Amino acid sequence: MKKIGLICFIFASISIGFAQNTYTVNGETLELKTEVEGELDLLWTVTYGKYRYFVRTSEGTITELKSTRDSNGKYKKEYLDVLKNLTSDSNVSPDRVSLTTGSLKRFIDNYNKRKDSDYKIRNTDSKVNFRLAFFGGTTNHPLVENIDNTSSFQLATELELFGDTDNPRHSGLLQARQTLGAKDDYRSTEFSLGYRFRILRKERFNLYVQNRFASVNFFSIERPVFTDETSSIIEFQTRNESEFDVPFIFGIGADIKISANSYLTILYDRFFALGLDNSDDFPMDIMVGYKFNL
Repeated sequence: MKKIGLICFIFASISIGFAQNTYTVNGETLELKTEVEGELDLLWTVTYGKYRYFVRTSEGTITELKSTRDSNGKYKKEYLDVLKNLTSDSNVSPDRVSLTTGSLKRFIDNYNKRKDSDYKIRNTDSKVNFRLAFFGGTTNHPLVENIDNTSSFQLATELELFGDTDNPRHSGLLQARQTLGAKDDYRSTEFSLGYRFRILRKERFNLYVQNRFASVNFFSIERPVFTDETSSIIEFQTRNESEFDVPFIFGIGADIKISANSYLTILYDRFFALGLDNSDDFPMDIMVGYKFNL
């Protein structure tokens, strides 16, 4: 039986119109989009794949919000001082504001509303962000019968979905995984949906747990063929099969930030599943990959 592994990810997005004009900021000519208009305006642009944010006062002064690093690599968060100075005439604190579109917008909306009771907040917090990851590693198939406890090489790709923040606590994932082996080994192509929760969030390191709660698995496996008379095995045949499961597969992982938009990621997966029989062998399902923001 011919097996075709095919996966299509189709994403629909709604375009939101932003005013865009050309400004000169510290001698640099930029095309900035307007996110918030009020007593303070929030402007932004993308330069070489990196978001840059600016605030404009009612007098027309534009200041960039920055967070550079010191000699130890720690972010200095200069933008907090800028926001404190610009909003010192109101009882709002930017101490918990992060340098993301959603966080800045909420803070400036709050300030503008305090300054003008007629100010209308425009809701654009429904933005969804994506990260794409590629993995390679090994697995001893801890969730299927593996008499010899053999290990196989595996490849995976993953699309992670999260809200308008650079460091989300919660995220969803779509994962495609292919395990490889010798001719008669167990081999599978798996597509799954999952949820990820970050239990430790730092600027350059995250530790998370995840649960893949639905999967479609196409696999090949050797099955014995018996005679009708004696029920003795006459040969083994490789059969192609497919399954849909709600397995609740658990794993743990870590993301290590290596640039503004990319991560080294390590995943120890399939160490336990609620909906599948777990092998008696110690689970070894480990992958290392590279993840980047889209």
